[in-house]
Amino acid sequence: MNQILKRIYYSFPIQLVVMHIKKNHLMMVLWVLLIGFVTQALARRFGIPYLFLDPEYLGDVNALSFFITGVCCGMFIMAFNISSYILNSFRFRFLASLSKPFQKYTINNFIIPISFLITYLFKIIIFQHNQQLASPIEIVIEALTFLLGVFIIVQLVLRYFLLTNQDIYKLFGVRLSDNEHEDKKYFEALESNSSPDKTKRKETSEKHWKVLTYLSSPTRARLVRDTSHYKHFMLQSVFRQNHLNAATLELFTIGLFIILGLFRDFDVIQIPAAASLFLLFSMVMMVSGVIRFWMKSWALTVVVLGFIVVNYISGFDLFNPESRLFGLNYNSPKSVYTIDKIVETASDSTVNADIKSTISILEKWKSEQVKAGNERPMMCIVAVSGGGLRASLFTYMSLHASDSATQGRMFQNTRLITGSSGGMLAASYYRSIKLESDTSSKETHMGRISSDLLNATTFSMIVSDLFLNIQKEEYKGNSYFKDRGYAFEKKLNSNLSDLLKKPLSHFREAETNARIPMAIFSPTIVNDGRSMYVSPIGISYMINRSKENNTGHIALPDGIEYTEFFQNQHPEDARYSDLLRANATFPYIMPSVSLPTEPEINVMDAGIRDNYGIRNATRFLYVFREWINANTSGVVLVQIRDNHKRADLENKNSQSILSRVLSPLQNLSGNFLLMQDYSQDEQIQFVSDFLDCRFEYIDLEVPLMDEKVALSWHLTEQEKQRIQRAVYSPENKREIERLSKLFPAYLPINSATAPSTGL
Repeated sequence: MNQILKRIYYSFPIQLVVMHIKKNHLMMVLWVLLIGFVTQALARRFGIPYLFLDPEYLGDVNALSFFITGVCCGMFIMAFNISSYILNSFRFRFLASLSKPFQKYTINNFIIPISFLITYLFKIIIFQHNQQLASPIEIVIEALTFLLGVFIIVQLVLRYFLLTNQDIYKLFGVRLSDNEHEDKKYFEALESNSSPDKTKRKETSEKHWKVLTYLSSPTRARLVRDTSHYKHFMLQSVFRQNHLNAATLELFTIGLFIILGLFRDFDVIQIPAAASLFLLFSMVMMVSGVIRFWMKSWALTVVVLGFIVVNYISGFDLFNPESRLFGLNYNSPKSVYTIDKIVETASDSTVNADIKSTISILEKWKSEQVKAGNERPMMCIVAVSGGGLRASLFTYMSLHASDSATQGRMFQNTRLITGSSGGMLAASYYRSIKLESDTSSKETHMGRISSDLLNATTFSMIVSDLFLNIQKEEYKGNSYFKDRGYAFEKKLNSNLSDLLKKPLSHFREAETNARIPMAIFSPTIVNDGRSMYVSPIGISYMINRSKENNTGHIALPDGIEYTEFFQNQHPEDARYSDLLRANATFPYIMPSVSLPTEPEINVMDAGIRDNYGIRNATRFLYVFREWINANTSGVVLVQIRDNHKRADLENKNSQSILSRVLSPLQNLSGNFLLMQDYSQDEQIQFVSDFLDCRFEYIDLEVPLMDEKVALSWHLTEQEKQRIQRAVYSPENKREIERLSKLFPAYLPINSATAPSTGL
């Protein structure tokens, strides 16, 4: 029994796993990352697991998308076998004495790849059944095509090595018998006839790994024969052939990356992001293997020096191009970004002119209400939250349900829409549907606003931003780099039928004439935390400014007004979808947007300062409080948020040492939205104090769920259904019913824009 256990433990497959854990740490890290992705243990918040469990190709998840993912997964598996063979084959001398040594190595190196494939397939099946609601036939076809892709690549690579590699028999004309004693005599005679330069080569001083048994085929195990009589130069000659083969495959992988990056604008080239991640990991594994093989103990030093060099040259624009707003002129003289300049652009004369302009818009809105016999209309303000596609779908559904319940009156009385990220994408889309009188069905619009944005963005990041980003696009006489922000916006416009692919100025006339609500969004300036207030209408009054008083307190301006600050850079030519993208730039997923200032500033997600839009809404109400008090019967503030405001505190009594060390940072970052809630509750209370008219607060939010919808730019079919059901939860139905009573039936209805379906 002990002998059997010993042979099992010292079998080649088991010892390869032990060797990988002990020697090949980078390889194991890559495998751990992949397992973490497919099991949803890592990066679930960013939606990365969806790329693997629901790969999309040409806008669809099907057998072809799984086949392509399987092909690239097979490339990663073979990159693992090739790299580990080059690095570690010398530890197993008996390999060189076998026919087809690389094939034998691959067969015995099966435990880690097969374990991953089994886990991956199991998770695909569970995910497709539970989350995508796919039929059993669809799941079986997808799983089989995935395996077919893996199998084809494995066979092609093995065939390539079989045709290009020679074993010890072909290299030296070695003939072996079944008798080891006869073999030793044969090699002694071979040595006496060998040239001195070969027989006197130095033997390796590396320790050889103990192996008793190996798999000669997937179903047959054999004992390892003694190889002490083999000459070192013979064994090394067999192993050395693989270096050229590996270099060829490396060049092929790098070339494939270059092709994908250069032609990524063609839809057919945009393979599933999971497939491109497999390719990236393959390249990392093979390049690191080559560095380790050639540099030996200097490998870590070379890697560190390489990182320092790359980090240094990445500071140059040529190697680290900026992400810019398409349409904004970066060639004209840059705007000076200083406190004095910010104060100057928000002068009293500018603010007063902007207030007067907005009051003119409000007067036009009121005049239409008066014509219909409504002397003092109820004003509506809509504030929407960020939260990726879950916020987009929930916002669109909530707006549609609310507007339907009021027969279109809510939207007609809405004078401002504000917020961040995914919520503003949907709210802007809903506003454009009204403006363009798009008569497509609710289901069509729901499908558009909830369509995947993650795959195209991640694909661009992998094949271009992380590797080679040299492509540009001309727009209005300026050139802009095609980064992942560009890929996100291109996919967004494709999903939304280009309704938002318009310059900012496109919406000025409709806003000025009160045909649609004003839309204000405010991406955060990363450099100093200020906001950049964006609208085609002058809104410098949104900036918190110093006011003369006797206290001696001087307030810092907390933002800049986009059109005024960049008046020399043609700010209204910037594409509306680009500005929305800047307003939804979640860290790492999309690049921060660079602006033409001196010194340079960058903007990111508005949610950093105002995730729910309440700060902008209350500031707008405060500025126009006198007009509102004199001309309306009250204000309805409709908040649409993608999370539950009154969620219970999670139980974290049992914490590991690492959790306790990280908990202060985790709690600070995890609770910053909750801290915004505390502050904004005070602001809402402040509104009821400074308004002398009626004030109503309508809260539409995603109710508490057993399983949260991930914060991502991808939604599963089950998540879409859960969000749709959330809109009609008992709490939200009560709020929508309250809303319907606030807009009486005598208000005019625009039949062209009134929703066709109700609650």
